[in-house]
Amino acid sequence: MSKARKNYHDYVIKDGEFIGEFEEMYKDCEDPWMQSEQPNKYSRMAGILHLKNFNIKSVLECGCGLGYYADWIHKDTGIIPKSVDVSVAAIEKARELFPELDFEVADITKELSKFSDLDCVMFSEIVWYILPDIDSLLVTLQKDFKGKYLIVNQVFYKGSQKYGTEYFTSLNEFIDYVPFKLVGRCEATLEHESTIETSSIFEIG
Repeated sequence: MSKARKNYHDYVIKDGEFIGEFEEMYKDCEDPWMQSEQPNKYSRMAGILHLKNFNIKSVLECGCGLGYYADWIHKDTGIIPKSVDVSVAAIEKARELFPELDFEVADITKELSKFSDLDCVMFSEIVWYILPDIDSLLVTLQKDFKGKYLIVNQVFYKGSQKYGTEYFTSLNEFIDYVPFKLVGRCEATLEHESTIETSSIFEIG
C-alpha cells in the first residue's frame, strides 16, 4: 500500500465509517497523529495528574502506539507502564525508540483480564476504535478490576462528530455511559480548535 495514497486518518475512520487498519497504518505512516510531538497535551497531562493524585503505582496503557506517551508517563511519574497495542509494527517501533520501557502486542478486547494485577487501566485515546466492544470491556473491568481505576483520555468534536454518535458525543454523555464512580475529570480546548480534549478517572466498583 503506497504511503502517498492515504493520509493516516484514512486507515482509522473515514466519512463516518470505522476502518481500523492499524497494522497497515503503522507500516505505511512514519508518525501517525504526530505522536512524537505529544498531541492532545492537555488531556495527556491530566492523565498523568490523575496517576499522581490517586497514588497509582502501576498502569496498563491501552493503545500505546509508538510509545511517546509511555515515555512521558515514565519521566513524570517514575511508573513504567505496561503499554500495549494491537499493532505489531507499532510495538516493534516503540521498542526501538524506548528500549527501557515495557511494550507488548495485545488486543484488549480479548486479553484485558490478563492484566488484572495492575492498579489502573488507561484507555489512551482509543474509545472511538473499541466502540463495538465497549460494553463487554466495561463488564470485564467490573469483574476483574474491582476497586481499581479506569482513566480515559479522549478527544471529542465540536459539532463535527460523525462516528459513534449513537453512543456519546461529549464528556458528559460518556461519563453517563460508564457504570463506575467518577472521581476526576478535565476538559480543555483552544478557541480555534475543532476538538475538546478530555481526561476522566473512575473508581471501578
